[in-house]
Amino acid sequence: MTYQAILDRARKFERQGRPGEAAAAYEEAAEAMEARGDWTSAVATRARCARALAAAGKTGEAQRLLDTLDRAAASMPAGVRAGLDAQAAHVMAAAGRTGEAARRAWSAMSGFWSLHDAKRADAAGVHAARLIVKDAGPRDALRPLRELMAQMPPGGDGHRQVAKLLADAERRPDRDYDVLITDPDSAAWGRLAAALAVGAHLAVGNGVAWNALDHDDPGGDRVLLERDWGVTDHESWRKQMDALLDARNSDPAIQMVLDRRGRGTGQGAWRAAIVAWCRERDIAEQTVHEVVELSGQILRYEARFRADGLLPPDGRVESVYGYDFGRAVNMARWGLNAGFCDAEEAEKCVLSAGQRANQVYTSWGSFSAGYILGRMLRFDEGEFGEWYERSVAGHRVLAEDPDSPWRRMAWG
Repeated sequence: MTYQAILDRARKFERQGRPGEAAAAYEEAAEAMEARGDWTSAVATRARCARALAAAGKTGEAQRLLDTLDRAAASMPAGVRAGLDAQAAHVMAAAGRTGEAARRAWSAMSGFWSLHDAKRADAAGVHAARLIVKDAGPRDALRPLRELMAQMPPGGDGHRQVAKLLADAERRPDRDYDVLITDPDSAAWGRLAAALAVGAHLAVGNGVAWNALDHDDPGGDRVLLERDWGVTDHESWRKQMDALLDARNSDPAIQMVLDRRGRGTGQGAWRAAIVAWCRERDIAEQTVHEVVELSGQILRYEARFRADGLLPPDGRVESVYGYDFGRAVNMARWGLNAGFCDAEEAEKCVLSAGQRANQVYTSWGSFSAGYILGRMLRFDEGEFGEWYERSVAGHRVLAEDPDSPWRRMAWG
């Protein structure tokens, strides 16, 4: 078999998601090239082997191979060195060495531009930009993104993509919360992304990527889960997750009160329906008084929601289950990063939260209003204070930013 045939087989394995077999085929091809004295092709092929090894989870072996290749390529043509840098960027990124990965991708871009290889230069430049944002964060990425873009000829697809990343970073205010962040390495559309968007209120509020389940602070998530939820292991995490997915975490009295309100009935009829429901069940008079007062609090929030654009002029909230579903998405994220569940279980929980939200609400707007009302009745206590202002800010980001998943994906 010719080494070209072996290379074709290696690329086929890559397309099929079989990186271990691809790495073995690339190594076989490189050995055939070396046997024929084609050293430059062998280095390029072993670089592809290193990337496949990293994709297979063998990052240590991939990095050792890269060290050998870097020494061998020092005296080779610029095209070989640029190709090696491009593959090295992927290996370093897989090993968690994101800053080094960005530098290698940038070096690959410069090398390809010197060879007038615009297509590969664009690809390397966009990869470098994404790695810069991932490594430095949007605020600290501004300067290197501007410097990178200055080295890319305007008008090309790569320049446009880096310009968009820069614009996204520039829109981010000088704070780490109430801001939309989209992970460029994670899907921003599709079934899982739509379900993740159900948790976008908290993602925006906490300044984390709405479309990614994993992030770089597992210790922080463990502290958060133990402090705020009493979660310390898989069992306690699953208990809280099931309560959220079943909409049992919030006060059930809220939904009972909402369910007593009929279409076209006034406040008096609504209160009478609440009282009748309670008395049928021999509920204490003090509790009856409290839930009747709850209906008045809901009306005040709905009036403010309409004034602030969270509800249409004749809109009202039908359910607060969205508050639990939105938090379920984030519970999956926290549990995965804390090591209390695996990625498969986290994704199933996210998809369940999205499906249940779709069954209850008819739009992103109605879901958002339900989520915020549930949050206000737990924390704001009718003050329209910081809890309210930040929730409205998050709603507006998600409702108005052109890159928001709520603008890019239809409900349901």
